[in-house]
Amino acid sequence: MKHLKTLLKLKEYGELNYSTVPKTLITLLKDEMLIDIITLSSKRKRVVVKEQFYKVYKDIENIYDATTRKELIHANTHTKAKAIAPQDGLYINGNCEIENVKLPLFNNSAIFLKEFPKISKDILIIGVENFENLVYFQSQVKFFQNKNILFVYRNSSMLRWFESFKNLENEIIYFGDFDLAGVDIYLNEILPRNKNISFYIPKNIEKLIEQHGTNELYKNQLNRYKNISSTIKSIQNLIDTIHKNQKGLEQEFFI
Repeated sequence: MKHLKTLLKLKEYGELNYSTVPKTLITLLKDEMLIDIITLSSKRKRVVVKEQFYKVYKDIENIYDATTRKELIHANTHTKAKAIAPQDGLYINGNCEIENVKLPLFNNSAIFLKEFPKISKDILIIGVENFENLVYFQSQVKFFQNKNILFVYRNSSMLRWFESFKNLENEIIYFGDFDLAGVDIYLNEILPRNKNISFYIPKNIEKLIEQHGTNELYKNQLNRYKNISSTIKSIQNLIDTIHKNQKGLEQEFFI
């Protein structure tokens, strides 16, 4: 895989000098929202990986260590190579009808669309952070009071699509991880695209975080997001709850 050594260094150290990372790789990682560029001075910048980077490249060492074609294929199927060869389009699922096609088409699957579809204004759009939540969407429909729901996986195409809804009537809800990184994604990547997008927060979120959240997730994110705050009361309450319990809760819990 191209840029494999640089990706391994990013995974090991969490950040690198901007000048040491190939510009093509920076562009691809930024498009998939896997890194931040931190400016230290007029001449110094750092490439800092986001939490999602570790999910995308969780098995990348297997590619580097592979000695046979079989091992290489196995390793590659367990990494999300789209950050290097991105599929520019939407990954969707749902229980609605789009352009005379009734969803879902198959169980435990998702659909890729190269072009943005036309949808009726009565369809509730749910943006999800994790691909498993897209595939197994049916177990999460109960959280949203709507008969026509379209689930969309978060990537750069989804962000562009959401931006196009600024003057349309569809309700959009972002359903992400209930941790500091998930809040940061909503505040800095989702909301700037469309101010009408709300963040789904269950009424019993404090109890869920307290009983099912993990301290390790919180500790891994604290240094990077410890100063995060919001003027939106519900979001700030969520941030306070996360700090109070010193735990984060991943979206996959709701599957």
